[in-house]
Amino acid sequence: MPTPIRLIDLGPAPFWLTQAAYHAVAGLMGERTPDTIILTSPRTPYLCLGYHDSYDGVLDRAAVARRGLPVMRRRVGGGTTYLDAEQIFYQCVFHSQRVPAAFAAVYAQMLAAPLAVLRDLGLTGELRNTVELEVAGQRVAGIGGGRIDDAAVVVGNLLLGFDYAAMADVWRAPWPGFRALAAEALAERVTTLRRLGVDLPLDDLARRLRVAFAESLGRPLLPGRLTPAEARYARQLGARMLAPEYVNLRDTIGGPTGARPLKVAGGVYIHVAEADLGGRRLRASLRVHGETIAAARVEPEGWPEHREIEAALVGAPLARWREVAL
Repeated sequence: MPTPIRLIDLGPAPFWLTQAAYHAVAGLMGERTPDTIILTSPRTPYLCLGYHDSYDGVLDRAAVARRGLPVMRRRVGGGTTYLDAEQIFYQCVFHSQRVPAAFAAVYAQMLAAPLAVLRDLGLTGELRNTVELEVAGQRVAGIGGGRIDDAAVVVGNLLLGFDYAAMADVWRAPWPGFRALAAEALAERVTTLRRLGVDLPLDDLARRLRVAFAESLGRPLLPGRLTPAEARYARQLGARMLAPEYVNLRDTIGGPTGARPLKVAGGVYIHVAEADLGGRRLRASLRVHGETIAAARVEPEGWPEHREIEAALVGAPLARWREVAL
């Protein structure tokens, strides 16, 4: 008989537990610890930084405070995410000796289940660039993963709904054009199940994920819960992941805090472009698909011809933006 996988269905849970639980399972993972899949949703909204993200590089502290959103930092990669009760999380924590050595293969193995759920719902789900779960070219899930001690971890979600305004509001934007382009790209390239015509209760999605994981992994899922040791460790980790010194980790150790390209979806970024041209300071925000500028916003101060510059930049290679703007 195939070795069972422990299924921990936390259901709607305190926001901090939706991150701390899988970190605790991973941190205490040993050879005898069962491979584990956690399903959950946060009761209240929060923001979660990827391990390598700089708080000030991606988020606007004033906007975050105004919205009263807690901020956590996780130990696996992926971008900064806005998370709320309209999303269901699937968190796969397997011993590293029981998964493929190449992490791309681990992603493919673990993401087969949510991909199957999308297709079962009549949607043309695709796995793009290893970690992008898309429907008709639009992202419908956020994915992250990595190694935590002896565990291989892949985490993701399915978006039943999404608060586009909140995400656009809390992004760090050096000037208004950047935020406007980012909000437009977010609305165009990130979709939700509800927008795609699927409006199911989250517990129905959880049931479908349980079935799909068992089928795709070829192993039964046995209902379980956090052990007392894992529950204690989760509480400790939850406090640590919310602590200012950990949330600000990449800023305090000298991580980049300037305006870096903002990833919106696979291959879609918003770039900051600033230079002295012809004795004037040009500030531009560029929406880039691959290496090509798809849209541009030039701040109008001192640039009466900004509309003409924006039109000229569209379709130009990102590397040539300066000479095109001239």
